[in-house]
Amino acid sequence: MRKITGFSVMGLLSGLLCVAPVARAYDGLAILGDSLSTGAATHPDLVFDSYALWNIFKSGAFPRPFSAALVPEEYRKWVVDDSRPVRLVPSSRENDGGSGWSWHQVSQAVGARTIEERRLSYGNFLGRRLGLAPENILIGGENGTVSGHAWIHAARLVESRNKDLPSRVIFLYSGNDLCAQSFDDMTEASEYGDRLLDGMKYLVLNGHPDAKGTKIYIPGFLPVTAMIHEPAILDRKINLHGTEVTCREAREKLFAGTGGGGKELADDPLFQMFSSFMPPSPVMLCPTLFSRMAEDSVRLSQLANRIRAYRDAQRQAVETFNQWRGHKFPARAFEAFYIEQTESLKFSGEDVAGDCFHLSAAGQGKVASALASEIK
Repeated sequence: MRKITGFSVMGLLSGLLCVAPVARAYDGLAILGDSLSTGAATHPDLVFDSYALWNIFKSGAFPRPFSAALVPEEYRKWVVDDSRPVRLVPSSRENDGGSGWSWHQVSQAVGARTIEERRLSYGNFLGRRLGLAPENILIGGENGTVSGHAWIHAARLVESRNKDLPSRVIFLYSGNDLCAQSFDDMTEASEYGDRLLDGMKYLVLNGHPDAKGTKIYIPGFLPVTAMIHEPAILDRKINLHGTEVTCREAREKLFAGTGGGGKELADDPLFQMFSSFMPPSPVMLCPTLFSRMAEDSVRLSQLANRIRAYRDAQRQAVETFNQWRGHKFPARAFEAFYIEQTESLKFSGEDVAGDCFHLSAAGQGKVASALASEIK
């Protein structure tokens, strides 16, 4: 197989996506969700520049190695080493028997190698705070996913340890359901709640709860509209294709700079393929949230109303699940809980990553602290 700058695709997949066998019946924590769960974009070396990301991809490491200085001060007493949580692989339920399966594996590996730092994710912070070993902190989410993937991520968890489930499972889909080309294309609140319910039911129908019971937590939808109107976030400076701009400027116009990598890669087909995934501006990551139309008072009100509806749907999903489980499977030790503390989080400039969209390590720490008051 052709090598790509010193490593093969198969070697990359086996090194990044292999999950080692672990003991059954464990006290642990599983995080199912979107890019918030993987720690995407949390490392300060991640800038919105295809050349910079290409160099990280080739080396498989960030220029600055992991250290306590990258961890929010509150969590340095718990995150005392550089051990990583376990990253779960796609399950057999995702295998379509064709090229889509192979591409999915590759895209997962690229994400894990390039933009993720799960040591700086809220799941790792929370798990270590709970006293859990890294091998018992499982990351089962995926970048760019929505609530409709809840059962898919639940399937990854079920398969990871031969159907044995940890004592705590979190479902947190924090923003992508709001992201679409238009407001009419956003996930409806009823669908959002139904898909979470599908994921929770999948665990009951296919998994084995921990001996002491498995608790499922649904944190309230994050207040992501702060990305639109919070002055400290709008004034946050980022590196966009080699140019320093504010998040406000990144939303107001498109950038197409070549970054700081020089011209030596201009004719490299592998780099061209890699860079084609980079949009000209973070606006393209979530048009309904980042584009200028979102700042309109009517649109902002629509977003706020949709988030409130999502939270209502989350609460209803928890109530429906507990009633369903109690009626259908009274002997199975599962229970769901809604956590409202995440509804009122306050995010500022330091809490936002270098793409004005994801959370930084500081923002991830705030999420972990909000959950820690309820998850023991």
